[in-house]
Amino acid sequence: MPLRALRSKGSPLLYRMPGSALVLMVCAVALLLTLGLSASFALRDRAAALQHAQDTAGNASLLVAEHAARLVETSDLILKQAVQLAGPADAPLPSDRAGWERYAALVRGTPYLVSIWLFDADGNAVLSTRRFPTPAMNVADRDYFVTQRTGGSGAGGNLFITALDNSRYSQEPLILLSRPLAAAPGQFRGVALVAVSPRYVRDIYKSFDFDYARSITLRRADGTVLLHETQGPDATDSAAAEAAGEPEISALRRVDSVPVTAEVAIPVSSVMERWRGQLWTYISYALAALAAVSVVGGMALQRARRERQAENALQHAYDTLEERVHQRTAELEQTNAQLETVVTDKEILLKEVQHRVKNNLQVICSLLRLQAARIDEPARRAFDESLRRIQCMSLMQELLYRSDQPARIDFADYLRQLCDGLVRSTNPTGARLTVNAPQPWSLDVDQATPLALIASELVSNALLHAFPLGHPGTVTVDLLPEGREGMRMTVRDDGTGLPADPSAPQRRQNGLGLVLVRALAQQAGADVTIDRQPDGGPGTRFIVSVPTLAKTENKAA
Repeated sequence: MPLRALRSKGSPLLYRMPGSALVLMVCAVALLLTLGLSASFALRDRAAALQHAQDTAGNASLLVAEHAARLVETSDLILKQAVQLAGPADAPLPSDRAGWERYAALVRGTPYLVSIWLFDADGNAVLSTRRFPTPAMNVADRDYFVTQRTGGSGAGGNLFITALDNSRYSQEPLILLSRPLAAAPGQFRGVALVAVSPRYVRDIYKSFDFDYARSITLRRADGTVLLHETQGPDATDSAAAEAAGEPEISALRRVDSVPVTAEVAIPVSSVMERWRGQLWTYISYALAALAAVSVVGGMALQRARRERQAENALQHAYDTLEERVHQRTAELEQTNAQLETVVTDKEILLKEVQHRVKNNLQVICSLLRLQAARIDEPARRAFDESLRRIQCMSLMQELLYRSDQPARIDFADYLRQLCDGLVRSTNPTGARLTVNAPQPWSLDVDQATPLALIASELVSNALLHAFPLGHPGTVTVDLLPEGREGMRMTVRDDGTGLPADPSAPQRRQNGLGLVLVRALAQQAGADVTIDRQPDGGPGTRFIVSVPTLAKTENKAA
């Protein structure tokens, strides 16, 4: 299209606008697009930050629940050992030094246990690993003692978990696990209690790598808080936000086989604070993009003015180039027409040459037949062999004449026609000839010619000499692939076979035949193998291994 047509009235409005106005419009669109994309990415990251916090809380609650389950499980094992050490139902509770040593050993082997206590049926302390002798203490009014004595449902299968806010021995909150001591049916003998230090649990929670402030809470099924810990980079702000009732992202997880729930809460303000810190990245990118658009827009305005000045000169060059292109195109079309005519003439000439070669070979065959009728029997056999070879070449010229590719033939089709002619003309014993060539095989004429002569020599030799006693036999010709890129031609008969000494004169070795086969195989780049008595049976097998044309060229090189 000529350049002047871009600014015609029939062209779209975009092409008829001045270059400077178009640049300003593009700059405005780029600015709006930059601001819109920055806002869209910021909102998307806000949603992603909230979702990440929700996923983090869920994963953390799973870890806290798993840790709490293992903590309660191991502590309960210690508690059961303490109950067992207290003896059977009719035994007195241990309060001597030896008993104290046994319980103290349990505490020393478990780093998160603070102490083990034994209380009698009235709530009086009988043994405490905190000190020996055991200090005077009565816990008859404590919830864990009341629950175990009354056998209420809160004991949860004899195990009861509660919290102790103040301890005069450890000066820290404790998690208490209690079980009733072994007693006779209907009687209450006392309570065994282990005290777990939350400090060990807090140390585990501090190892969790969170990006936000968070609070971790362990509660009983009735809502009683067993442990509450606020941690994170803004732990103080998180505690203040929790006290003020600000929204939080929380995840609850029930501890396996224990009536305890683990909760992990992340203040929304902590998530938003981190998200606001990332907004500066988008603002920086947006400012950089705006500055780049401004600079590029200014440069584009200057170039628009220069391009308008160069448009007329470019239009003139376009008109000149278009004229020269039309002229050159006409010359090329004329040259192509001449070349097509020459190629067609050459193809016709080649077909005519092939046809005449075939006809000449047929004339030679006719002359040889006339001459063979006037000579004796031994000389006539030599004439017949020469005639057969000429007919082999004539058949190849005929297939080349019929082929769409003047220099290539389908060797499988050629082999079938060759064998059909040989079995009808060179078969004194009436042997049966079978050809197995299931797939086409396109070969160059330079390689197909020696292979055709080899096939003719081997098949005719088998038909003439493999069955000297006159009994009918079978000759099999196979043309199959070999490996990935080669093919294999096999000629096999079930006749008398070759002698053990290849140099010995015999009816199967008529002088020129096998010598010609080996010479032609070398010309085709093939390997010939003679197998006497194949598979332990009668007859002879000739194997001609033929590589592809590319491999033949490499071998010759």
